[in-house]
Amino acid sequence: MLEKIRLRKPLDQKVAVGDMITYQTTSFIIINILDVGLASWGKESIFAVYTCLVQQLNSPNLSENYTTTQTELAYELNEQRNISRVGDIIYDENTGIWVQVNAILAIRYEDEKIYVKYEFDPIPEWSPKEISKLQDKRRLQLMKLVKHEQKR
Repeated sequence: MLEKIRLRKPLDQKVAVGDMITYQTTSFIIINILDVGLASWGKESIFAVYTCLVQQLNSPNLSENYTTTQTELAYELNEQRNISRVGDIIYDENTGIWVQVNAILAIRYEDEKIYVKYEFDPIPEWSPKEISKLQDKRRLQLMKLVKHEQKR
């Protein structure tokens, strides 16, 4: 299961795809960084604010049941700025999954509306094997083995 969250981090703290985080007592892995910006709190503190697509650990893979799809959406003329662009990652409320716009196939104006035909793919979730491999790698980075020396 994927979610979009915002992270606030100090500028000297790295954020990367594959990082594990805890958000509202649940463990997630960052699978995509969608946006970054700067924000200030107080007079001297400047932070990076990341918008990330994260996958909840040990959750069902909702996207595996879907494939590349085409659909046409209608917009009011004053909603032109809401039209998704190629590459945008959006939440599809009908399916409950996150998708990425691959192409805009057609646009037509009719009855004071804009009709946009999209092609999009579900965002693939990481497999349990990939996540387990990453968790093992993280554990090894944290572990420090000490050589036992025998007394003579």
